[in-house]
Amino acid sequence: MSEGPARPARPSRYLAVDAMGGDHGPQVLVDAAVEALGLDASLAVALAGDARAIEERLSRHPGAPVSRIEILPAASVIPADASARAVLREGEGSSLWVALERVASGQAHACVSAGNTVALMTLGVKLVGRLPGIQRPAFMSHIPRPGGLTGMLDLGANLNVDAAALFQFALMGTVARSGHEGAGSRPSVGLLNVGHEDSKGDAVVREAHERLRESDLNYVGFIEGHDIFSGKVEVAVCDGFVGNLVLKSSEGLAGMLFDEFRNALDSGWRARLGGLLARPALRRMLARLDPDKHNGAPLLGLRGVVVKSHGRSERAATTHAILEAGREVEKNVPERIAEAIRTHHAEVSQ
Repeated sequence: MSEGPARPARPSRYLAVDAMGGDHGPQVLVDAAVEALGLDASLAVALAGDARAIEERLSRHPGAPVSRIEILPAASVIPADASARAVLREGEGSSLWVALERVASGQAHACVSAGNTVALMTLGVKLVGRLPGIQRPAFMSHIPRPGGLTGMLDLGANLNVDAAALFQFALMGTVARSGHEGAGSRPSVGLLNVGHEDSKGDAVVREAHERLRESDLNYVGFIEGHDIFSGKVEVAVCDGFVGNLVLKSSEGLAGMLFDEFRNALDSGWRARLGGLLARPALRRMLARLDPDKHNGAPLLGLRGVVVKSHGRSERAATTHAILEAGREVEKNVPERIAEAIRTHHAEVSQ
């Protein structure tokens, strides 16, 4: 099997997966890819990495749809702590490089990786390229709120930004959230700040606030941290430093709540009986709050679809990230962002 299965006929959504990235490598990435193929018959995957390790993991899935799986041999893996300079100097031929090259050449519709965030951002820009007019690509994730999800960006790609970049984040988030899981064609947008008043925040945030108010986006104004979870907006905009802190804090809080619920329900026979009666409702609630159900952050602003999975993710969460990449392809997100940038050229280029 050293050559890998025969290349499948080009499907409607063909995804290149960095099978070596993250904390678990092929053990999780290959298993998740096989599961995603079973859940969506329109998907095919190219698994980039150590061919022997990938083949060994695939051998544990005798029922895997091999006609929809390709193996892309790669000579190396980018370390989790590699700097942008090291990635550019030594990244060629790595599993992430090989996967992104497939997207850049048009041979794959999307790339999924659980590897180094800096590497994904750096090589995504170098190989896939930014859309015309995009100042900085941004990671977006989905956070549960009453009745739906809030898309938040940026999540760590850009720690220092200007007002023009924040405006572009709002524009890209609007496009990506439009029609996504119940969102309307004009999702509401809020700019994360330390207060709702116009006078709050630094000069960059206040300038972005004025630009957004004068645009045709469905902008509701400044929001605070609690507004992200209250359902006030469908798109929350901030710089990457703030966004990453909010995301990691919310995931930590969700994990603590899960543990507290389990401990409370195991505290005695009355609690266990009550938990038995409430189990269906609790399962539905916890499923909505589970970060694994929302794993997969698209890097918006590139010419192709690139999705980041958490490095520590297990199989279920990684499967969700792969399926999310397929949804981004189906929605033609890069093409729609390019059109939005052209339409708002004067506003984003100031």
